[in-house]
Amino acid sequence: MSIEPVWRSFYEDDVPHEIQPANRLLKDDLSATADRFPNHTALHLILKYLPLGLTVEAKVTYRELDLDSSRLANALIDLGLKRGDRVAIMLPNTPQQVISLFGISKAGCIVVNANPIYTASELEHQFRDSNTKAVICMSGSLEKIRGLQANTEIEHILITDINDSVTGLFHKLSSRPLRDLGHMTDVVYGDGVYSFQQLLAQHNAAEPVTASQPSPDDPAIMQYTGGTTALPKAAVLTHNSLLTNVSMTRAWLPQAKDGGEVTLGALPFFHIFGLSIAILLGVRLAARIVITPNPRDTEQNMKLIAKEGVTIFPGVPAIYNAIIHHEAMQSYDMTSVRYCISGGAPLPQQVQEEFNRISGASLVEGYGLTECSPVVAANPLLGKVKNGTIGVPFPSTEIRIVSTEPNEEGEFEDVEPGAEGELLVRGPQNMLEYWNRPEETAETLDPNGWIHTGDIVTQDEEGYLTIVDRKKDLIIVSGFNVVPREVEEVLYKHPAVLEAAVAGFPDEQRGEIVKAYIATHPGQTLTVDEVKEFCAESLAPYKVPREVAFRDELPKSMVGKVLRRILVEEDLGQS
Repeated sequence: MSIEPVWRSFYEDDVPHEIQPANRLLKDDLSATADRFPNHTALHLILKYLPLGLTVEAKVTYRELDLDSSRLANALIDLGLKRGDRVAIMLPNTPQQVISLFGISKAGCIVVNANPIYTASELEHQFRDSNTKAVICMSGSLEKIRGLQANTEIEHILITDINDSVTGLFHKLSSRPLRDLGHMTDVVYGDGVYSFQQLLAQHNAAEPVTASQPSPDDPAIMQYTGGTTALPKAAVLTHNSLLTNVSMTRAWLPQAKDGGEVTLGALPFFHIFGLSIAILLGVRLAARIVITPNPRDTEQNMKLIAKEGVTIFPGVPAIYNAIIHHEAMQSYDMTSVRYCISGGAPLPQQVQEEFNRISGASLVEGYGLTECSPVVAANPLLGKVKNGTIGVPFPSTEIRIVSTEPNEEGEFEDVEPGAEGELLVRGPQNMLEYWNRPEETAETLDPNGWIHTGDIVTQDEEGYLTIVDRKKDLIIVSGFNVVPREVEEVLYKHPAVLEAAVAGFPDEQRGEIVKAYIATHPGQTLTVDEVKEFCAESLAPYKVPREVAFRDELPKSMVGKVLRRILVEEDLGQS
């Protein structure tokens, strides 16, 4: 007889214990919502608020999104793309990004998400590895992509710009700053280069899409890992894994109303977190997705929340941290926000508590990874929240906590309750494989369907999980393990600390030493001795940073995760 996991008793009312597999394609979710809410605004791009109540903006309804993505699908088919071909989207957050996602899917092709600010070498690795046939990008990226064609299989380049969906005078007003930033440039079309907008215009909205369609268990998206610890590799996510995870997340918000939510699309859509929570969940909810191309513009984010009545605000700790410390924070009413799921990096408790205080929202920490499409666990949004934990496993999600090293038989053994161990995950949201990486697939996804996350966790008696840290991020000081997050949490308690990261730094005598990297609040200062004395009040001597470096800001990925590796490489002269 199976035993009901203890954590399910802490699910909110109406949250099911099990989720049925979606068993449909990405395009089916969009079509279903377009049928129910055809005239509801799906995508609301806001580039700038102007005086006199004017706004540089564009709106796309769910019916228009469905039809435009079908136009793009037929355009791709006309270019000769076939079922299973890879098409890269290399765009900032725009309506065209979302149209492309569903258009590529409708054409039976596979989406390759690419960061638009990647260097040529980073892009070449992804496009060669994925055998990408076509790229959708901004005009400012054309020459970069042209330069990659000799070493890749790229045949077609579709050009669109951030403000292509903005019409009239406002298009002209927004073009100049985009050109100044290098995002826009003049384009000569032909020889494999096409206008995205013209391709859409050339196809009748009523024209059926005749492409051979994949099955729900076929690949939908190739999502490259962040590459913070190794060469990026593509997690192959299926239609079923993605949409079943959307079903899990939708179930986690039982009080959300279809057609009644407004989601802030600040997280980059090319990242799995933004793609899943902002786009796919947004479409499932028939939400109005308020889009901003620049997630780092904190005041714009606050304006969007206040003026557009945002109710769902997915983000990373850096976004919430920037808001609570912004000098204009008191000028904006953010009380419309009800649900905030933080992921991508550990959420400092002080950031969580302060954001909830000023907004009245429920900001909770969740946990996911690209290989799980992505969400695995979260604190209940309106139920029992345990600050400092990542909550409890999602419906239909199994977990194990095992030893970090295999036994003599090569097996990973379950640790004692409450003990530290590596988190393993099994569920319908798990990836299919790493693309063309059988050895790495075998290391991460075992024959029994368990994904080895590489994250060290503990689980309390009620089933709530706490991330201790990444296995690879552990610092070994004279044989003692130091967990970076533990030191970082202490540093964040200092009133002068705005951002903090801790990493291991090579040391001949001790193997490694603890080094702290700190950015202080504007106008405040700290000394190395003050940092050490403060840490010594809460940490064992070997955990106290022996070296401290002060920075104006810490390097981050596009989703706000502090890149410890970059800090160490810069200090070692390897960057």
